[in-house]
Amino acid sequence: MGAMLRQFRRAPGRIVASVFALALAVGAIGVLAVPRVSEGSLHDAVGANGLGDLIAPTTPLDERQLGAIAALPGVRVAEGTVVVAAELAGDDVQLVGLSPDRSTDLLTMTTGREAAADGEAVVAPGLGAIGDRIRFGGHDLTVVGTGETLWWSGEDAVYTTLGTVGGETTNRLVVIVDDDGEDALKALISDIRDVLARDGDTFTDFPVTLPDGTTPIDADIRQISTLIGMLGVMAGAVALILLASTTNTLITERTREVAVMRALGARRRPLRRRLRRIATGITAVSLLLGLPLGVLISNTIARMVLEKFVGITPDVAVDWRVVGGSAVAALIGARLVSARAARRVTNLPLAAALRDRDGVAFGRTALQRLLTRMPSGGLLSRLATRASLRRPSRTVAVVAQISAAVAVAFLVPTLATSVNAYNDAAYSVWQWETSTTARDPGLPFPAALTDGDASSETAVMVWGAIEDWEVEVFGLADGSRMIDPDMRAGRWFTGTGREAVVSAGFAERTGIAAGDTIEVELASSSVRYTIVGLVDDYSRTMYTDRATLADDLGSPGMANTIWSTGASSSDPSIAGVAVDVTTAAEIRAEGGAGRDAIVVIFGAIGAIVAGVAALAVMSSMVVSLFERRHELAALQALGARRRRLRSLLARELLPLGLAGLALGLPLGALGSRAIIGSFESSNAVDIGVVDATGAVPYIVGATLLALGALAALVVRSAARRPIAVTLRGAA
Repeated sequence: MGAMLRQFRRAPGRIVASVFALALAVGAIGVLAVPRVSEGSLHDAVGANGLGDLIAPTTPLDERQLGAIAALPGVRVAEGTVVVAAELAGDDVQLVGLSPDRSTDLLTMTTGREAAADGEAVVAPGLGAIGDRIRFGGHDLTVVGTGETLWWSGEDAVYTTLGTVGGETTNRLVVIVDDDGEDALKALISDIRDVLARDGDTFTDFPVTLPDGTTPIDADIRQISTLIGMLGVMAGAVALILLASTTNTLITERTREVAVMRALGARRRPLRRRLRRIATGITAVSLLLGLPLGVLISNTIARMVLEKFVGITPDVAVDWRVVGGSAVAALIGARLVSARAARRVTNLPLAAALRDRDGVAFGRTALQRLLTRMPSGGLLSRLATRASLRRPSRTVAVVAQISAAVAVAFLVPTLATSVNAYNDAAYSVWQWETSTTARDPGLPFPAALTDGDASSETAVMVWGAIEDWEVEVFGLADGSRMIDPDMRAGRWFTGTGREAVVSAGFAERTGIAAGDTIEVELASSSVRYTIVGLVDDYSRTMYTDRATLADDLGSPGMANTIWSTGASSSDPSIAGVAVDVTTAAEIRAEGGAGRDAIVVIFGAIGAIVAGVAALAVMSSMVVSLFERRHELAALQALGARRRRLRSLLARELLPLGLAGLALGLPLGALGSRAIIGSFESSNAVDIGVVDATGAVPYIVGATLLALGALAALVVRSAARRPIAVTLRGAA
């Protein structure tokens, strides 16, 4: 500890910078803990709130049918609720009728109590307070509490009794099973369909399954967190390079001191051990700051995600695997990077070390000897060139650090431009401006509702599954005016037979080709469609004839969506159907908000990488100037001013900066392709990469300006030592 404190007094700026950068890097690696932290909170909530393993809207079911489903092998619980879309004070809400003796959809109360009698209600936080009277949809209710269920969390919902909403039948099925494996749940869906079909009932929307205790957003959280964690690992790697540079600087500055101790009889091994403690001490202090920072980062991101998408506030959690792994990796890295510098200092010839002169002469290698015979400019240019070649490993490290910073600076805007282009391309085929969608499941609109209206058109928009992939299935009118498909192969479907068109990117990743017959699982049953074409829509979708799809869903001649090229229609014929109205502009804005959130997180981690890399380059340059201090002091003694030294260092850094740019820009392009490719393969979609070429001039300019400022800062720090002291070689 005493040696560490003495080193801190000797070089406080460098040590504080290293501690800060390492702490940031360790904290960034903490992002890898986000999946475990968020999933742990979600899975705890699943058990506490009675979230089902299978959830599906249905046609009206009675107690007898629920009992028949509960009697199926492996079914532990089968319960029904009533969900009705309604409007409260101009806002869309869900009216949810719950049984008092249920074991699913349990309420988490914020204030008050649950509804115990007809006419009582619990509202989601923000919709009302205890004692309020609310009236909508023909119901007059008294608020007795505020709270929400896990399934409806984050949404405007009103919870009441089954009797309040006429609970003779239910329209939403919740099932909990003994075996919640994916295959077992698929088999159960088929069995439940058979039970419902006996009475002419069916699912009115595609059933949601949560296999193996998962939640709907587990995969997204894990994927995004892992990709962000990759940048965190990059930050950690660059921070280790910084630690190596800082340790090398501190150890190199003690060359004369170590030589004196060797001359007095000290053995090399204890000296090396003592020198390695410097890096270990810096890393230990960094871990004290960085590990709590990592816990804070992981919990902050997990809370942001869960509150935004699930509506629950998780408790603070720690992934000890990430904490322990970060600590062990940092300490082992510190041990490795300091060992080389300690070995080099203790292995120097004693006479050379005591003279306190750089023992690395220029001209030892063939390349160096060749350069001595070639013109390389004036004195400063020759000095700069030889300084870069004298320590090739350091030069490579500086180029690598600049490349990492440039790569991240190019990667983040490339991600933003790529997602922008994806959002535009995903909606470019659609010609509608307003979409009006039924809020209740099923197909409540007559398909002929818009006949004779050139500006509107009904459609069917539901979810299905192809080869275990969830896909959005569109049923469009023959000759639809609301879509302008960009066909990549084959042709558009006709109204004859079960013909369909699928997304080209999805087809490519699942091996589907034009002419194939595939099985599509819909809410009602599995149906076979013939694929007649592939369309570029950058999504995971299937298009088929509206009438055919409505027939396959058990609702001939019906639809659930109205598209319009103008403002939303107020046709009184749909006044009795609760709808959601949105515009194409709102959908694009929502996609942009999601993009911005991801880009901000990537940008923050990228800023850490760039900052750590800048500190590492600065530390390397300090080492270089320290080793050449006699050379620079001689130049100052001959009349060279600081601007000459700045010019010397700038000439040394300029080629390295250009090399870093030349390597970093392609590296950033490859990194963005790897990240987007991971999203494409895991989601079976086409996203595409659009390089942010417009950012290149700014990146080049910022890099050169940063190197110039760095040269000025390093020279200012190095030139403070008196020339006479340096030339005497005094400690």
